[in-house]
Amino acid sequence: MSMKPLLLGFACMVLALPAAAQTAGEPYEVSVWMRVLFGTDGKPVEYALVDEEKYPAKFAENVKARVARASIPPPAVDGRPSTLRSGVEMRFTVTPSGQGGTVKVEGIAMGALPLRRYFAAYPQDIAQSGGWKGEATGICRIGIEGRCSSVEVTALPGMPESVRRHVKASLEKWQFEPQQIGGQPIEGEYRLTLRYDTPDSMPEDFREDKFLRIIKNR
Repeated sequence: MSMKPLLLGFACMVLALPAAAQTAGEPYEVSVWMRVLFGTDGKPVEYALVDEEKYPAKFAENVKARVARASIPPPAVDGRPSTLRSGVEMRFTVTPSGQGGTVKVEGIAMGALPLRRYFAAYPQDIAQSGGWKGEATGICRIGIEGRCSSVEVTALPGMPESVRRHVKASLEKWQFEPQQIGGQPIEGEYRLTLRYDTPDSMPEDFREDKFLRIIKNR
């Protein structure tokens, strides 16, 4: 049995560590996942919102309605259209207001569905550097058993090695529900972008130059 390669969008999750307090009325990002079975015509025949009970009923119905209208080129098995069972991620920006707020769709992607997320302890060296910001992306190659068979980390030159290790150690413990073509699990990829933001909680000491304090803390 041969399968034609299927081109899929890679899911991307952005996480700020550690979490900062949400300012009232400030826009924030929401990512929701659905389990979807696409038929041989490329249209959804089954779909369910993951953790639906956590979301407002009107929001959940809106998400499901959007997925119900979706359509994809069906994958081919031995030259014939086949079914695809996949996770579908939708990303939104929510802007709160006195009238309930607004919801804007930012993107949609297909891929293996994350079942278990894990984040290693925040790197100690950057935790001690107030005001430090940066980001790195981990690319997980997902095997048919739903675990990362390999993790590649990409970041700008000069990124501390502790950040690279943190991304890799986190993704290695994630668990996924692989996609299925014609009922058979397939390999996939998942991209996780972590944004680090260490609060600068130290009070200003005007008796010492700030630059000298930063050098001392390295």
